[in-house]
Amino acid sequence: MNSSEIDLGIVDVKNIIRNIRENYQYDFSDYALTSFKRRLEYFMVKQDIKYPDLLEARLNNNDPIFFDQFLCDISTDTSEMFRDPSLWRFLRDNLLKQLLEESPRLKIWIPNSVSGEELFTLTIVLKEMDALDKAEIIVSGLSQKAIEQMKSGIFNPAKVNISSDNYKRFNGKSDLSSYYQNKENCFFRDISLLKNVSFIKQTVSFENLAERVKLILFRNRMIYFNNQLQQKMVNILHDCLLPGGYLIVGTKESLGEDDRFSLACNSESIYKKKN
Repeated sequence: MNSSEIDLGIVDVKNIIRNIRENYQYDFSDYALTSFKRRLEYFMVKQDIKYPDLLEARLNNNDPIFFDQFLCDISTDTSEMFRDPSLWRFLRDNLLKQLLEESPRLKIWIPNSVSGEELFTLTIVLKEMDALDKAEIIVSGLSQKAIEQMKSGIFNPAKVNISSDNYKRFNGKSDLSSYYQNKENCFFRDISLLKNVSFIKQTVSFENLAERVKLILFRNRMIYFNNQLQQKMVNILHDCLLPGGYLIVGTKESLGEDDRFSLACNSESIYKKKN
């Protein structure tokens, strides 16, 4: 079965969202409907579920393993490591350097993480700055399975080539292959990079938060939310930042007119919380 064999209607999607809210208390009603529909269809293909009523029946079983897999697959993955190399160069050469000069300890939050691409990129940048021990990194994700996979270091080898090309454009000190191993065609990242990383199982409404952080990486996430949820997320992220802290969103995302922030770097969509 492929995705062309599934065509969910808007009513189907809304019924599934209602089903999830009633059975699991996760509310996806403020996600952008079109992208959420595509993720539902992707999940149904992966699970070999052809019709929406069959998906609803599976969700009605209150199977926590099935639902955690759903949470893992419904979340949009970051495409590769060192995505947007210019951002990572800017962090290494400017922002992280500045923040580490201001404070000997740097608290960073990566919300809504799925595969760890952003996490491992950040840890490599910090390691090559000889600053890994000076950072406390908090990673939160919807799916426990996704969290465990990040902890294990296992990753999708299909992303190796493009990630390596990104790393070269980042002008790293080594070769990206020095940060992972290929064991019997299964790829493992260097999990020693995670020694100062803690993981949080979050909810859709973000009840579990990191607090008093200096830097938040929340890239390419808000495009999957409607306007109401986007504003809610900006409020949450604002409250979690220390005054003078920084929020990085995707290069195609914007906070719009929000006088609580100043635009620190337009080309990389970096915002600074005002004091």
